[in-house]
Amino acid sequence: MRTTLRLASTLGLLAAVSTAPGCAFDEGILIHNLEGTVRVPVAAATRTVTTDDGEQTIQDPRFIGPVYLGLFPSVLPPGSVASYSHPEIGPQFAAGVQGDTYPYGGTTVGDIKFTCLEFLRCKLISGRFTDWDDIVRWYDEVLGTPVVDADGKVITDGDLIQQTCFDLLEVTSDAEIGLITGDRNGDGEADEADLDFQLSADGQYYEATFHIWQQNWYWDVDEEKETGCTPGKDCTGFTLWGFMDAPDGATNLFSTCNPNQGYDRAVYNQDFRGGKAYSDVLNKPTSYITSGDWVANEGFVWKDMYEQPTLDLDFEVQ
Repeated sequence: MRTTLRLASTLGLLAAVSTAPGCAFDEGILIHNLEGTVRVPVAAATRTVTTDDGEQTIQDPRFIGPVYLGLFPSVLPPGSVASYSHPEIGPQFAAGVQGDTYPYGGTTVGDIKFTCLEFLRCKLISGRFTDWDDIVRWYDEVLGTPVVDADGKVITDGDLIQQTCFDLLEVTSDAEIGLITGDRNGDGEADEADLDFQLSADGQYYEATFHIWQQNWYWDVDEEKETGCTPGKDCTGFTLWGFMDAPDGATNLFSTCNPNQGYDRAVYNQDFRGGKAYSDVLNKPTSYITSGDWVANEGFVWKDMYEQPTLDLDFEVQ
């Protein structure tokens, strides 16, 4: 049965409307920045790759694809919608097209951005590489598929990727591009400590902090009427759920990336779309979740808007 949740107000960002000097009308709006931790098992960051030195099993957070997190009315157990846990869906209006999940909001850990080279389109996300040479090393030395430019020439210097981005996007800083992390933590070094995902203290997970900014709070209005619970404190709210889009083992592409959309820049021999995330990833997750992706086995039911939950993406889709 679909959970009925209520928005504090339909007037968006207005917190109160003054009606007279010294008097204000409280609309009961609850808008809050939500924060928590998302974790993936080390297995999600482990791959067996074939290089010139033969097969090697490598554990590295750069194997972690974009993580999509959404807020839904409820999450159903495996077998209800898919073979894995899945947000409840609305009515099915067309044959072969699954109903919409109607998410209330969401965020990502790692964004699909314009990568400046057609070779890297839909293969690269933010928060996984510390500098431009890191990208070159990863594809050449780890994956065994060197990055090439528009003419098919192998790129051995990360500065060439950076300069291509500067030229195509007409920017002058790495921050404007948003692909590499640089020295995020301010320790003077751009290293793995600056990546989105860090190895947990027990060595079992890679974990990252997520933020959902300025989220309108929804709650079960029937529960409020029946029990007198306080919205944002102890009334049943939306359910947090998410999944990780793992890079394809053969192509390193992300299934959530639409290669025919995104930034379009036609300059001489560089004429291609940059790719971007499909607009309905959270609305129709089953359209994009494929074998090797990792899904939250259980959603987190948010009641206290100040709580900072930990969501485990602990189920590998087969």
